[in-house]
Amino acid sequence: MLSAIGKGSGSFEIWLCDISSKEFNKLGSYDAHDYIVTGLAWAFGGRCLYSCSQDNLVRSWILRDRCLDEVPVHMPHNNNSSSASDDVYDSCLGAAVSPGNLVVATVHCFDVEKLNRMYEGRVLRAAIEYHWIGGLHVDICLNRPVPFYTEELSGLAEKDLTNWGSNIIWSLNQYQCLDRPLVLLDIILALLDFKVSMPRYVEHLLIKWISLSFPGFHTDLPNEKTLLQVSSSLSGVPSRMLHLLNIICRRVMLAQLDADEITRISSEVQNTKGECCSMDEQVTKWIAILGSSERELRERLVGFSFCASQTSKSRPGATPFQTGHWYPVGLAQMEQWIALNNDHVRGELKSIASEVTNEKRCSAVESCSYCSASVPFESPEFGLCQGKTSGSGSNDKRHKLSRCAVSMQVCPSIPLWFCVCCHRVAFRLAPDPLFRMSSSQFDSDFVTKSLSRAVSSKPLCPYCGILLQRRQPDFLVSPLPFYSSYNNIKHNKQWNIYIAN
Repeated sequence: MLSAIGKGSGSFEIWLCDISSKEFNKLGSYDAHDYIVTGLAWAFGGRCLYSCSQDNLVRSWILRDRCLDEVPVHMPHNNNSSSASDDVYDSCLGAAVSPGNLVVATVHCFDVEKLNRMYEGRVLRAAIEYHWIGGLHVDICLNRPVPFYTEELSGLAEKDLTNWGSNIIWSLNQYQCLDRPLVLLDIILALLDFKVSMPRYVEHLLIKWISLSFPGFHTDLPNEKTLLQVSSSLSGVPSRMLHLLNIICRRVMLAQLDADEITRISSEVQNTKGECCSMDEQVTKWIAILGSSERELRERLVGFSFCASQTSKSRPGATPFQTGHWYPVGLAQMEQWIALNNDHVRGELKSIASEVTNEKRCSAVESCSYCSASVPFESPEFGLCQGKTSGSGSNDKRHKLSRCAVSMQVCPSIPLWFCVCCHRVAFRLAPDPLFRMSSSQFDSDFVTKSLSRAVSSKPLCPYCGILLQRRQPDFLVSPLPFYSSYNNIKHNKQWNIYIAN
């Protein structure tokens, strides 16, 4: 492990730390700045170091053969930076590298003497600057180096595009570590920026990432064949890689579509066996990949739920909802989902579901929380109630209800967990083993060992792997009540405010 230590003299030292033997070896000392060093940040796994100081300088260093060589700080690749001029800064207060190691952020203090005292001088204290560093050549070694598509015209040289491609793939591969949270902001921003002017480059880069990182894929296949292979070869891919793929599909390749449009088109693609006349062919392919990936994760969740139910019943003395244990709910809805997707679900999952007894099984028919009408199971995403029958014999308005992303049960009308990526909701949390599965294989030993630690310590989306957020009722974030109150005051109308203790 590398460690960098800044000093008040403006120099810093780098040390090599051996955690196992608790030994520290000094690699060198560098007189980098004239004033105290205020920030040091490693990037790209210790291959690059950024230093900043009160002298308002930010310097970039590359580690080669245990020695640091200074390189220019890379500016944004779109050259559209709107940052303030450097002459208004007094000093640099710190530096930090983004989670994907593609951006370095620096904090600068303003020189108040160079600001307008009437305006900027009253409110401005410091500024944050962001610099793209993804085009830096840092000698990253991929398992199987491949050339990147660089035929499109752009303001970058072929070497820079190759560096960007290698660094983005390296960044994505760092998230294979299960203990690392899925925070892909800088990666998504970079890909979206490239997609505006070079969409084929982005698609080529992502296909190469899939062929390099996913088990069972080959880099020598053409892009079209790789895309066709993805949808049918996901059973041996770890869940973490499927989560990455889903995020990239939704936020980059299908960024122009909202969640409802993706759901609708995905249903059309599944019903027409991969064809959708209303959409572009490439968009249809990525929607098919997204649908296959999410269906694979759903099968793993359903399979683990049935196995957990069967294992819990076979263990003497085991009771549902024990502290520290996860217990499946919604088995009836999951059984209905298997029946509806009988042609697409693997035989292994059907066999597991058939082995679970029907004792004490809840009905798949639920009731609407608004009109108490029955809600049959027709989709794992939402349910439509039957509506109450009026005196004329016709049904009233049918309510559309969200279903839990984990249990497939109709969600209650209370604040729910919400995924900002796929826009699914949940009131149950997914089991922790779902996020650690290396494939879709289930066995009794795996389930038995997993049940002891099946409770997830964090609310994670089972389809995106990111942290869920609390979804609040619309009236808590809507400006309409305040706007109405303002109008009531303006027009001298009576209005009341109720305050609850």
